[in-house]
Amino acid sequence: MNIQSVVNIHRKDRWSWIYIPALILSLSYFVNLLVSLLINNDEKFYTGGVTSIFVYVLVLGIMVVAQSFPFAVGMSVTRKDYYYGTAFMGLAVNFIIAALMCIFAYLENMSNGWGERFHFFHFPYLNDGTFFEQLIMYMIQLTFLFFLGFLIGSFARRFGGKGMLLLSLGAFLIVSIVVFLFHQFHVWSDIFQWFNSQTAAGLSYWLLPFILFNMAVSYILLRKASI
Repeated sequence: MNIQSVVNIHRKDRWSWIYIPALILSLSYFVNLLVSLLINNDEKFYTGGVTSIFVYVLVLGIMVVAQSFPFAVGMSVTRKDYYYGTAFMGLAVNFIIAALMCIFAYLENMSNGWGERFHFFHFPYLNDGTFFEQLIMYMIQLTFLFFLGFLIGSFARRFGGKGMLLLSLGAFLIVSIVVFLFHQFHVWSDIFQWFNSQTAAGLSYWLLPFILFNMAVSYILLRKASI
């Protein structure tokens, strides 16, 4: 079997890759649209419901290892082919999601919130760049979340529940120390000023090294993971 076979395995799981994200986004959209209609005022209504798709992409990255890795390896798929096939599938789906979000954001902005001042996809600052800049921004963000989830799933497959517990405790400890140091040395204002000076697209480029790190470590973990 090869990379194409791995992609075919994932394509058969239409619920995880297509139906569930479409359902989540659709339900979130219509629920928030209903809320905006009930409020019924002349101000623009901005909702953060679109973040649900970002959360799901993170969860998808975690689930895909647990759901498909044992089956794929049991079907004589090499770990290398599984990794590259899954990475390709993740990138392809993320590109489709990013493209659809950009298209809907453009239509939403052109129609003044679908004629009801309702903004689900288009936001000031986040969508200030060109269509191409927004596409790259969303693609980077979604890819980061997918491979972060993929890293977590690969770590869980390699080290099991005890390993995940130690990882969680270690991450909590590191974050706590960093927050304490930032507070101790009064650098929060400098950090916020730096963020305010950046564009949304520019900030997303800082995620690229983390994406490469997540991809590399996931590959190493899967090469040694048991089924």
